[in-house]
Amino acid sequence: MVDSLQITSAIAGFGFSITLLYFTVSKYTFPKVKKPFFDDSKIFKFFALGIVLGMIIFALEEWGRGADETLIAFGVLYAVMEELLKLIILNFPRFQRRIDTAFYGLTLGLGIATTYTFASVYVSLLELDNPGLLEMVAFSLIGLQFVFLHGSTTAMIGIGVVRRDLKGYFSEALLVHLGYNLLMIPFFNATEPWNLMGLGAASALVIYAYYRIHTQSLPALIRDAKRLALKKDDKAAPR
Repeated sequence: MVDSLQITSAIAGFGFSITLLYFTVSKYTFPKVKKPFFDDSKIFKFFALGIVLGMIIFALEEWGRGADETLIAFGVLYAVMEELLKLIILNFPRFQRRIDTAFYGLTLGLGIATTYTFASVYVSLLELDNPGLLEMVAFSLIGLQFVFLHGSTTAMIGIGVVRRDLKGYFSEALLVHLGYNLLMIPFFNATEPWNLMGLGAASALVIYAYYRIHTQSLPALIRDAKRLALKKDDKAAPR
């Protein structure tokens, strides 16, 4: 029987991720544009792949959870490992220099966030003694960080693959992930006000990272692709 903890975790994971995915990509496909910038069927495939990867990543992180003195080391290790995994998947030759790869990267990241957030919120609530509505809302909002984190960093790597600037975009994604992990350490280990300051700074970082993807990076990629297509058409036109 589904209980309130499962419903809360599902909203935090699947609800937030799917809503953000629609909000971001809907203006790049039909009916907003005549020719979509990606294949809808591949969007679903990458989202499904992300769902599987999210559970694997969560399981690995739970297995490696240790003493307080290892938090920084594992925070760095997990950030590097997860971003490298995203890079390996998105950097296959078939995805290079293809504008739709940026959207598949975003989708992959939000797919990862669904199950990772669901599991994280559910396990955290289970550890509490009879959590109430306030605790459920609080952990759901913390879970929303994972949605912004994985959505933005995977989209960065996808854009880097399209632009053939893996070093720059991968470094940016890694720095965002590292920054988030390190800023969240005070939240779990320090007392007020340092724990709340760490939470606030980590939240601001991932929200801003996603904001840039939504308002700057993806629109700029589309503009550049259109400009390049016009140049090709001009060269191909008979004189």
